[in-house]
Amino acid sequence: MDINEVNVNELEQAVGGRGGYRKPPEPIFGLEIYRIQAGDNLTKIARKYGTTWMHLQDLNADVIPDKNDITTGYYIYVPAREGNG
Repeated sequence: MDINEVNVNELEQAVGGRGGYRKPPEPIFGLEIYRIQAGDNLTKIARKYGTTWMHLQDLNADVIPDKNDITTGYYIYVPAREGNG
């Protein structure tokens, strides 16, 4: 598919729009994929992975433009924890 032919709705379905990825994104070396749980926020997730909410927002900038806008059930990239990978 030619990227110039992708309409906005198709692009949103591909990357999930705002709040995370709707489907698990492609693996990236050094990162894990985390599924957002009810009650999560970027600060809580960041503590779990030993990072900051700002770093998580940077890792997922294409789908999380606002730190308060994450969607339960969607996926985000997080730093890999030691021993994984």
